[in-house]
Parts: sequence; structure tokens; C-alpha cells
Amino acid sequence: MEAPLDEEDNAMGLLERSDAYWKFLGQCTQCGHCVDACSSLTSANMTLGEIARALLAHERAAESREDLAARILGDGALMQAVRGCFFCTSCKNTCFAHNDVCDLIYNARVDFQSLGLIERGAWSSVMVDQEWDIFTAYRAIHGIGFADLVRHVEREEHAAETDCAVAFFPGCSLAAYGPDLTREIFATMEELGGKTTMIDHCCGSPLKSAGFFERAEALCDRIADEVALSGAREIVCVCPGCANAMRSTLGRRGLDVAVSLLPAFLTAHGFTSKRALPEGTLCLSKSCQDRDGHYLEETCRALGVAANAGAAGAAGGAGAAAGMAGGAGGADGTTGTAPGTLGATSGTPGAITIFSGCCGAGGAVSAFDPNRQASQADSKLSFAPDGATVVTMCPTCTYTYAFRLTSEPRDVANKHYAELLFESQLDWDAVFAQLGGMWSGEYGPWLAQVFA
Repeated sequence: MEAPLDEEDNAMGLLERSDAYWKFLGQCTQCGHCVDACSSLTSANMTLGEIARALLAHERAAESREDLAARILGDGALMQAVRGCFFCTSCKNTCFAHNDVCDLIYNARVDFQSLGLIERGAWSSVMVDQEWDIFTAYRAIHGIGFADLVRHVEREEHAAETDCAVAFFPGCSLAAYGPDLTREIFATMEELGGKTTMIDHCCGSPLKSAGFFERAEALCDRIADEVALSGAREIVCVCPGCANAMRSTLGRRGLDVAVSLLPAFLTAHGFTSKRALPEGTLCLSKSCQDRDGHYLEETCRALGVAANAGAAGAAGGAGAAAGMAGGAGGADGTTGTAPGTLGATSGTPGAITIFSGCCGAGGAVSAFDPNRQASQADSKLSFAPDGATVVTMCPTCTYTYAFRLTSEPRDVANKHYAELLFESQLDWDAVFAQLGGMWSGEYGPWLAQVFA
């Protein structure tokens, strides 16, 4: 029988983040609700407390870091639980103790990275705090740049400007794959809110997934410094994940800068959509970073649609509320609600479905288990009936669904919410052709060397 764990056993310090595991082990009640909420935990048959316990037990038994790495690698359930996490927080939504689940897995990823348990191929192309990553390489090869919009940084074309009113943060995916849409949004923001500058960085999410937590925080600190330098009193993000990262960083730094999601900014400044809503059902894919649903509510408001609160239950009122809040549902938080009545600004009625849970891109799970990413995307897309339009909050979700629909075509449209508000559209066929061509064309050897 295994001896009980004792914090004194941590003397060797083979795990860099063992203090976090002891803390979590003391907080977890082992109720098991998280296991039912997450397919990764279900497959591993481990609660979050058991993840912490397993890491500490392997540390206690190991004689060296190499031995520790081998022990963890041989623990298939633990590898599944840590590497298979989407960071969707569906487990946290079911935790009665409200434990910070992402903190546990982020710490475990740090130790996994330190021990060599996350292969380089899983992260070499998304080192977004360095000069070259897949997004900057794509932009350089295809001539995509925004030097004229990044006004707070001194360039050959202009001096650094420190009197900006607003900082626009499109995020890595939109800036790379939707340059025309990025510029259209920027121009609209400047027209509505005054002098605008663009934050041309990633929020660091890929770094955290790969176990480089400190580097992700340092990147966010760099962004905070740039915002402060620009003079902007508000930063407007396209993606909920970027907004959360910046709100956390600015709060930690004590900077008095407001953080808004783009739809809220547009609504506050009286923006009128440049496009009519598509016909048929709108299937709103709630971002896993939108834990309380308020970003989704802001997006619905900007689109001119709302669930009919007067028809609770029958017309999606109570159900939609549950969906917005994360609700209960299938593994990985994939939930759907009954169709609700939409009132579009044009007065044309439609139908709305809200579903939540990760699109499959979170946590770099595709590098560990690509089939699970595909099944997760399929699970979410299954809520959309034929002829519907899936509306995403995060451009990476839009990318993930678009990629999946190229492999498994369905009679559904796939749009980011900004595409329903602005004229410019994302051309995923062109993007995927250009991404593939990068590796087979003249830049292939350079890319292979950079990301080796």
C-alpha cells in the first residue's frame, strides 16, 4: 500500500511547480464532477486533485529528473489528463470549490516542458514572443504588414506617437489571415473613437499551452508597456481570450486602461452594421474564454439579435441563459440550447442556437491527439443544422472550423462575428492554399530551418 503523501517529501524539488500541486491537493474535495465535464479527464479517469497527487507521487518516487520524466511519460492517464486539456474551463464550471483549474494544468505544462515531455514539434512554430512564428512568417511571405497602423512605435515612416485614444488588438490569427478585415476595423474604430494605434502582437496563449508561462506573462507585460506608451486609455480586443489576458495583465500592473471586446466598443459608439444578417439559423459558438457569457451578450447586441427573454424555456430564454453561462452538458462543456427567437435590426425573424465548449484548438491538443481535436470540432459543428451560419467569437475558432470543414464538408457557413458586421471577409480557401504553399515553395527550406 502506497504511503500517504507528506509535503516534507518535496525536499528534492524535482518538480519546479510542486507548491502549486500541494495547494491544489488541499483544495480539491475529490467530488468527481470535473471528470464528467471533460472528455480528457473521463478518458484518464482522474479528478484534478488526482492529477496533483500523481505528479507529487512520481516526484517522491523518482531518483532524478530523468527518472521523473520517465515515470510521468509511462503514466498514460496522467499524460492524457495534462496534455489533453483544452483549457476550456468546463471542469471549473462544475467545481463547487471554484478551484482555479487552469492554474493547475498550466503549472503541470511548465513542468512537462522543463522535463522534455512536450515535443518541440508541438510548439516550435508558435513561439509568438520571438521574431518568427507561423503568423509572422505567413505575413512576411505574403507581404502583410501594419507598420502604418502601429503608431506608438517609431518607424522609418513616422515617429512614435503617444497621444492615441484607443489601442486596437486584433490578435495573431486575424492580423495574419484577415488583413483587409483588420484594416477595415481599424479605420472604423478611428472614425468612431478617435486616434487609434494597433497592438501587433499575440496575447501569448500558445506559449502558455506549451509550458512557457513566464514568457507568456512577459509578452503581455510588453503589450501593457506599449499601451501605456501610446497614451491610449482603452484597449479593444477582437478575441475574448486576448481581452482576458490583457485585463489580467493591466490589473496586475496597476494600469488604468479599460479593456473592451470589439462588439461592446462598436455598440457604445453607435456603430451600424455594414452588412445584413445571413438568412437562416445563426449558431453562436460561445468562446470557452467567455466564462460568464457577457462577451456573447455584447456580440448579440452588436449584431442586433437577442434571445427572446419573454419566452423562457419554450423559446430558449432559460436555455440560452444556461448556454451563455457555460451550463451543464456533455464532455468538454459542449452544450446546446433550444432555438430561440431572434429579432434582427431589419425586423426579419430568425432562429438562434447557442453552444459552448472548446472548438478543439485550445491547449495545443492537436499536437498530442489530432483525432480528438477533430472530434471536438465535429461535436460543436453538429449543433448547426443544414443551411445555418456558425458564428464564432475567436478568430482561431473560425480557423479551426474552416479547416475541419475542408476535410468534412457540411452545408453550413462559418463566420467570425466581425464578418457579419463589416464588408471584408475571410477567404479560408486562399489562406489554406497559401499556408500549404509556404512549405512547398521557395521558402520551404527556410521555414524548416527556423522551426526545426
